[in-house]
Amino acid sequence: MSSGRCDYVKYWEEKGAQKNFSTPFQIDIFKEKVACNADILDVGCGYGRIMSSLHEAGYENIKGVEPSARLRSRGMDLDSSLDIRPLDGCTIPFQDNSFDAVLLVAVLTCIPKNKDQSCLIKEIHRILKSGGILYVNDFLLNTDQRNLDRYKLFQPKHDIYGIFELDGGGVLRHFSEEHINKLLSPFTSVEYKKVTYTTMNGNKSNGFYYIGSR
Repeated sequence: MSSGRCDYVKYWEEKGAQKNFSTPFQIDIFKEKVACNADILDVGCGYGRIMSSLHEAGYENIKGVEPSARLRSRGMDLDSSLDIRPLDGCTIPFQDNSFDAVLLVAVLTCIPKNKDQSCLIKEIHRILKSGGILYVNDFLLNTDQRNLDRYKLFQPKHDIYGIFELDGGGVLRHFSEEHINKLLSPFTSVEYKKVTYTTMNGNKSNGFYYIGSR
């Protein structure tokens, strides 16, 4: 990601590295679309929570990329079998057409700027094989007063509605469905569903999961 990338990563090297992530992965739905012998990449895999779940479900060929060294280290401490590699900016360190499926679980929310999100989506499109599957879980805009207040508070600073800051320096974003549809337009939508999540800080939030095909 561009000039703000270091700011994004800093929180996840510090306070964020201690968080337990809670965004659910719809593994039963994923298994309907992706064979167990598929080559899978988890982008922004954190400490490998989803990777471990996939291993337990019978998937063998799983790699992850993660920009935070602290989260990568935490993942290896929890499960030494995980293959987690550094992610520098939005450049994914694999060749074109390398993967049958790519996961993006609560990652876009950590990338506030439109241009950085678009850069990452282009990279995912590049490394996916033709007919490959993109699975996304992320957060939508909320209408409760707590969120409305913080969207309003941080909009002048970031010039985007839906961005907010956490104690400790984290900058996150909730999205309109229109924005998500445009961002994921390089893929053919296979399935999309709105859901309610419990966040890593224990709050409820609107969200979605999406499955698309390259």
